[in-house]
Amino acid sequence: MVKNIKIGLETHVQLNTNTKLFCSCSMKNISEAPENTRCCPICLGMPGSKPSLNKAVLDLAIKIGLALDCKISPETFFSRKTYLYPDMSKNFQITQYEIPIAKKGKLEITDRNGKRKEINIERINIEEDPAKLHHVDGDISSAKYTLINYNRSGIPLCEIVTSPDLSTPKEARIFLKKLSSILEYLKVFIPGELSMKSDVNVSIEGGERIEVKNVTGIIEVEKVIDCEIFRQGCLLDDKKKIERETRAWLPESKTIVLLRKKESEEDYGYIFEPDLTKIEVSKEWIQKIQKTLPELAHQKIERYQKQYGISQELAFSMASDLDIAIFYEKCIIKQDPKFAATWIDLLKKTLYYNDLSIKETKLTTEIFLKLLDLVKSEKVTKSGAEMILRDIIHSPEKFEDIIKNYSIIDNAEQIVSDVISEESKAVSEYISGNQKALQFLMGQVIKKSNRRIDAITAKSMLEKKLK
Repeated sequence: MVKNIKIGLETHVQLNTNTKLFCSCSMKNISEAPENTRCCPICLGMPGSKPSLNKAVLDLAIKIGLALDCKISPETFFSRKTYLYPDMSKNFQITQYEIPIAKKGKLEITDRNGKRKEINIERINIEEDPAKLHHVDGDISSAKYTLINYNRSGIPLCEIVTSPDLSTPKEARIFLKKLSSILEYLKVFIPGELSMKSDVNVSIEGGERIEVKNVTGIIEVEKVIDCEIFRQGCLLDDKKKIERETRAWLPESKTIVLLRKKESEEDYGYIFEPDLTKIEVSKEWIQKIQKTLPELAHQKIERYQKQYGISQELAFSMASDLDIAIFYEKCIIKQDPKFAATWIDLLKKTLYYNDLSIKETKLTTEIFLKLLDLVKSEKVTKSGAEMILRDIIHSPEKFEDIIKNYSIIDNAEQIVSDVISEESKAVSEYISGNQKALQFLMGQVIKKSNRRIDAITAKSMLEKKLK
């Protein structure tokens, strides 16, 4: 068994701004724009062009730093990082190295068993994104040739670098899920539109660190760490030396291939970016941004448990999705928080099953509260309400028509009598002592009533009639 595993993440977040980091190229729907139509002399680094810093990027980076309990640097600046690859046409990347915008933060993670662990954030820095490479007829190691789309060059990135405090792939997944939730609450990126990628650093048994570049998606990061631990473990078993390398993850074949021998920081030849001035971050600037910080998901989870007395599991379900949390907090103005949480959790599962978000439906809190009132007043059964929920997420405007099909009915006695007459074999088996037959009869009553008779009522009425 492999011991002494150290994992660190360098997570790059594409920031939600109107324009790029150093030029006025629009970021709107940039991923859908035709190739090489959203670039200019500045983001291509043409001779004579000069960058101009987008202040909105600094605001968002400071916001992230404060949310991650970082110290904001009172003074910062940008550097040139020598970058001799085709995805950066000017042969250097403008980034922060010597003094990042924020450093020395932390993020606490909690596993399913309630065990807590603090992950240190070493630094948060701002940098520009390179261009996108398209490998034709193969992957990075086997393509016939490579095309370059410079639309992505110059997109503002915020790099969040952890210490090697993570010990398992599962911890990395928990960390990234919580980080993603914080970023979503801060509204600094748009999940699904602007991506979040991680460079994964893994070392085992005190050996050299291996970096796997540009892994997209939380599940993929977990897979990469699993594979890399296994690969390094096999090398050690074969008495082979683990050398410091930069590698790439190929998701199609689920393999990790060598890109290059790992450079040292000195190889990048950092120098001060002469076309940009030093930036002073005043206390007033930081305080102004501090006031805009929202209540974050983990803070909501704690408050929901204390204030409303709901379970940790339900609190997590409410708070882990910002739009669901907003929906919940509107509902509990007029409804019992515990009761509402149970049904919103069911709503969330129904949305997930249908591959929908709450934003993608026209469901309002008013309609949802009407459904909860029907359940509370026992005008629909629980199972009937669940069926109504499945329909109203698609057609909330038809709520009044939908509930007619599931309202509690007056002819329940007749339905039970009809089932007893039609299912004589099951009735005989139940009278003979077969309890499973009663479950079958209950199912038939529920089905025949179109779920307008619930299981408890069906059981009670059948037992009464079959005494």
